[in-house]
Amino acid sequence: MWVKLKDVSGKHTLRWEWYDPAGKLYHTTGNYEINKDGMTRDYSTSWHRIAIKGEKAAALKGKWTVKLLLDNTELIANKEFEISEGFDLYKYITRGPTTKVKPDRNKWALIIGIERYKKTVSVPYAERDARLMRDYLTNYLGVPEENTITLINDNATKAEIEVLIKDRLKGLMMERDTLYLYYSGHGIPADETPYLLPYDGDAESPKITAYPVEDLYKDLDLLPAKEVFVFMDTCFSGRSGREEREELIVAGARPGILKVRDPLLLSKKVIAMAAAKGNQLSNYYKEKQQGLFTYYLLRGMAGSADTNGDGKIQIRELAQYTAEEVGAASRRLFGLSRQQNPVLMPTPLGERDGLSIADVLR
Repeated sequence: MWVKLKDVSGKHTLRWEWYDPAGKLYHTTGNYEINKDGMTRDYSTSWHRIAIKGEKAAALKGKWTVKLLLDNTELIANKEFEISEGFDLYKYITRGPTTKVKPDRNKWALIIGIERYKKTVSVPYAERDARLMRDYLTNYLGVPEENTITLINDNATKAEIEVLIKDRLKGLMMERDTLYLYYSGHGIPADETPYLLPYDGDAESPKITAYPVEDLYKDLDLLPAKEVFVFMDTCFSGRSGREEREELIVAGARPGILKVRDPLLLSKKVIAMAAAKGNQLSNYYKEKQQGLFTYYLLRGMAGSADTNGDGKIQIRELAQYTAEEVGAASRRLFGLSRQQNPVLMPTPLGERDGLSIADVLR
């Protein structure tokens, strides 16, 4: 939960208090100082959260209350939330919302999921991830089925992907349209440059057989669209993180050896979220049978990222939620050696900071 304080001047303290369904104080931050320099500010933002999964709180079902006190006495925020039985993301997405979302002909989706490759190791759960993302976009975001293009496994060739992005979509979309592009599959590094590996790509020859991510961003920027959202569940380490043990995709791709720079994104219409930074691995979530990034990305879009409780998921909220959850889960599941930190680009978002990407629907 977060709050934004307006017209702040002087030194103050804040205290967050979390009460369980029985009304007992579960956790408090104690009083801590804000605006320590005493200067006048138009706005000051503060936030706090508690862990639930794997903690005592998970067993305390029912309505919780969180309170925020200013200077130890003034109650400035009071919000209720509920902890219920486990949330099944797969069922939530596939069944759709209670009230059907009207299709929006100004929305488009390009979904790419490559689990089985022609010339390299597979990417477990990539197909499931792609199909679940497609279901979310059509069921909850109102992307019409006829505006949804899904490329799975051997359909996702280099030629097909590039023809769609460089040519075909230009003739289909208009300047008021929004495109959602999702990719789950291998990424490959070459000379510190990241590439997306299509079904028929050769991991040892990415400059010829793969798609440079920076070129992808430039091509998307040329589309006649108002906004383009890109979600990539991949990594550019030259290794696969979708197994218990890492598998090499590129010869010699050992931790700390390959250097990969994050691709440059300067577009005013394209916003991208990538599963990992630099040469980190993009891990899998065996319990959920999904990529770790995709699971928390969809979980966030389903409502968990709505930190201010306004019923809308802002891209900033989604990026922050996904980064925190994926980072914590990767450490818990794999340890520091497979730490994973999703990346939002461009950063900062500037005037697009408050842009909403989804409504929270039940």
